[in-house]
Amino acid sequence: MGITGVYRHMSRNIKILDRQFVPAGTIVIEQGTMGSRAYMIESGTIEVFVKDDDGNEIILSQLGAGSMVGEMAAMSDGVRTASARTKEDSVLVSISAHALHTSMTASDGLYKRLMNMMASRMKDTNMKLLKKEQQLTDVEKAARQNIDDVEAHLSDKQKKLREKIGPAIGDIKSMQKSTPPEDPKKGR
Repeated sequence: MGITGVYRHMSRNIKILDRQFVPAGTIVIEQGTMGSRAYMIESGTIEVFVKDDDGNEIILSQLGAGSMVGEMAAMSDGVRTASARTKEDSVLVSISAHALHTSMTASDGLYKRLMNMMASRMKDTNMKLLKKEQQLTDVEKAARQNIDDVEAHLSDKQKKLREKIGPAIGDIKSMQKSTPPEDPKKGR
């Protein structure tokens, strides 16, 4: 179903009037805020991402025309689990949480339960992915610290070894200089 078909289908159940131009680089949805709207992408591209505990962005997906973003939190009256930013100039159709709820209540109960279950599972998956990414970051930091510690320890050991054997090497070099080389012909 093309974007026009999606509009026609949705317009039977909800009013869609809020169409807006959004410039590239605009944050449309912010992780951690309450979800009061969803957005249908009419044109352009939106990048969905999360931030880990260190503030690093982890890209989850890129969505184009015909896709919807922000529907999980809007449908479940929940907190946004990810952020969304326009990658290019985009035209978005804003759909209120109320309109989504009206559409869902107009549908049969099975559809509503299914949509709530899917939204819940997707939220859980997003959170698990974020936790795994954070765990990997923590393991990487610990590994770097271990490598730095080993290098420092080895460097310290090498320095102590040079201090201990340095004089002995100097003595050996002195002995070599003071002892004349053997004549290979005399040794036969």
